[in-house]
Amino acid sequence: MQHRTLVQRLSTTANLVIFLGLLYTILHLLGILGLLRGYHLSGLVVALGILGLGYGIRYGSSVCLYAATGIFGGLALYFSALVVSAWTPYSMLRLVLSTWTCWRLYCAIPTMKILQREQAFPLPMSRYGERFLRRVRKRAT
Repeated sequence: MQHRTLVQRLSTTANLVIFLGLLYTILHLLGILGLLRGYHLSGLVVALGILGLGYGIRYGSSVCLYAATGIFGGLALYFSALVVSAWTPYSMLRLVLSTWTCWRLYCAIPTMKILQREQAFPLPMSRYGERFLRRVRKRAT
């Protein structure tokens, strides 16, 4: 079993929130363009908010962590109501993702407090992000 440091645990949680924010944003943009049904402008606002909260977590904001936990808790309740009223595999997938993310955010609250005391922010970028930035910087020079 691989043991991860506190910084790695919080980074993966922030990356999960950022990823879901990007995914929801893309889906809502496709919905606004008319390529998907059921995605509206109000959902795009929530998706962009989730994306921003993910970056807020990465930069050490406990308010963003609590807000993201609340939003994903609310989404989990909403998707559970959808599953109960009209079960579809897609709504079940969204319920599982929202519940899992809410749990990960809830578990990250004590980690955030410890890292804030150690002043370990902003969190380091993932190795994939570093590779991408290195490539972009190489091309720019």
